[in-house]
Amino acid sequence: MPQSISVVIVEDHEATLKGLKAELSAEDDIEVLGIANCSSTGLKLAEDLTPDVILLDLHLPDSAGPKTLTQKFCANPKTSVIVFSGDSRTAILNLVLSSGVAGYLLKSEPITRIVESIREVAAGKAPVISKELMQNARPKTTKTEEHLLKMLAKGMKYQDIAAARVVAPETVRKQVDALVEKLRLNSREELIAWAVENGYGNLDLDQ
Repeated sequence: MPQSISVVIVEDHEATLKGLKAELSAEDDIEVLGIANCSSTGLKLAEDLTPDVILLDLHLPDSAGPKTLTQKFCANPKTSVIVFSGDSRTAILNLVLSSGVAGYLLKSEPITRIVESIREVAAGKAPVISKELMQNARPKTTKTEEHLLKMLAKGMKYQDIAAARVVAPETVRKQVDALVEKLRLNSREELIAWAVENGYGNLDLDQ
């Protein structure tokens, strides 16, 4: 049997905290090592237990603010942090993503999505973000980048894109790598998949 995913939950709302603990503990591959209702206790648990994943409420009564809070919890590279919050503001989302969190889920998410996200993050897939926030989490793309995304989504190879844009294939590779980084993806393959999923393959190249 594969090793279970160890989790610590930090949440100041008692009913939510107990509900999450019960639901997550019911999963065969997830072990809740501890729970806390404030950041100080949560940080102590994180330090003592080194869980695989911390599910972290963003607004705790004893925290100094979202950025400082997430930076402290993200200090240990062996632990991944998923923010679990009712705050859907784009500024807050981008702020904590820059702190190194592995995910940002809204409290409106069903438990199945929370469980799925914990598994994804434990497997090294990050960031995981609530779908309704996904577009807000992505930086705005330029017209040139949009055109490149359309070509990639239509299955065009680097050589074909280079010929169409009258540039060297190496230039296309660099542009693709820059887009991968800008959109916070992990590979060129993920970029192509993202472009397809977001409908770029259905758009006219001349638009």
